[in-house]
Amino acid sequence: MEAAAHSHDHHEMPTSGRALTNVAISATLHCLTGCALGEIAGMIIGTAFGWSNGATIAVSIALAFVFGYSLTSLPLLRAGLALSVVVPVALASDTLSIATMELVDNVIMVTLPGAMNAGLGDLLFWGSLSFALVVAGVAAVPVNRWLLARGKGHAAVHETGIHGGPPVRLVAIGAAVAAVFGTTVLVTDAIWGQDSMHGGGHSMSGGHSSAGHSAGQDAVRGLAASEGGMTLALEQRRVARGRTTELGLRILGADGRPVRDFEVTHEKRMHLIVARRDLTNFQHLHPRLGADGTWRTPVAFAEAGGYRVFADFKRGGRNVTLGADLAVDGPVRRRDLPPPSATARTGDGYEVRMDGTSTAGRASELRFRMFQGGRPVTVQPYLGAGGHLVALRQADLAYLHVHPTSETARGPIAFATEFPTAGRYRLFVQFKHGGAVHTASFTRDVRDASTQHDGGHHGE
Repeated sequence: MEAAAHSHDHHEMPTSGRALTNVAISATLHCLTGCALGEIAGMIIGTAFGWSNGATIAVSIALAFVFGYSLTSLPLLRAGLALSVVVPVALASDTLSIATMELVDNVIMVTLPGAMNAGLGDLLFWGSLSFALVVAGVAAVPVNRWLLARGKGHAAVHETGIHGGPPVRLVAIGAAVAAVFGTTVLVTDAIWGQDSMHGGGHSMSGGHSSAGHSAGQDAVRGLAASEGGMTLALEQRRVARGRTTELGLRILGADGRPVRDFEVTHEKRMHLIVARRDLTNFQHLHPRLGADGTWRTPVAFAEAGGYRVFADFKRGGRNVTLGADLAVDGPVRRRDLPPPSATARTGDGYEVRMDGTSTAGRASELRFRMFQGGRPVTVQPYLGAGGHLVALRQADLAYLHVHPTSETARGPIAFATEFPTAGRYRLFVQFKHGGAVHTASFTRDVRDASTQHDGGHHGE
């Protein structure tokens, strides 16, 4: 080791001042390169295979240490140092620095809304990861400076006189670009909402499309199990009433294999809607994707009957809703929908009031205000917006997923809507208050423009 060390330029390690800070920054950028490679690889692997957040973080941390130690060790090994000498140097040089970066990086990724659920095709995923890595690097600089001042940490490599790895200036430029990119993505997401990061979210019309376009295939979805080369396949078509069942489903591609590359819409990669065929029962679930490509979620049905399962997701920049039938065993008693009304109650003490008119084929806005005990309620953010709305056409259970016009939870919750045809619809509006999600249901009669003379038919 001494011979190898003396064969390279060796400078005295500064112990204070700007010189020490510069060395600390250089050491941090060296470690950041390995951490970034490991984190990116781990996040890609975990996201691509649909692993849980815990498993994804675990593999990311492991790979960060592997890449970090490797970048330190390879130049030493190429210089002729024995492995028994290189391993202690790498451990002493990088362990605390990498641990600091991994702690900060993964805390940020878990904390940022939607980051861990974002798909590989989402700007939010890459923006969040870039921002988290840069902040982690900044946090590690004082740690490395503290270690270097005491002759520890990266000082172990400095003592060998052997320095390798990517050029520090190049890494610094990359970190600066990552900082600008990540900050821009997150600021845009915070100001404009998730639709700007994910290509439109759950949009029926977005309030911007023409009536002719929205009244077509983009507005009416969920009528078939197959569309665009993808098929919804349920593991079971019949389930028992009155007990919790694990519902499993797959989205199969044209080759018959499970699809895994889903994008995030409203903070989730899959929205599973289950409604009884008479539209008197509604559930909104968020299943988890397993390594085998199967989405799973617990579900329970108190009433027997026929149900429709809607898998609502985004892939390749396109919103898709596939539907399949599910039977719940037992005697069936079909119920009529309540008459249209502008007020609905949730069953747990909330009253919801709906404003706005609806004409078939025309874009409009529906607004919902929440009350508890007669007093207005300021709701909490839910799925990246003030609320969530699903509309189903009674005649054929066509699925219409409308678009929130505001990402804020203050004031009335507004949705851009466009009902493609005249007829009766059932609206399910969901909001969050008191830490719980509440659902109010409205019946709404939509008329043709030729028969619409007033706004007095607001729906339930």
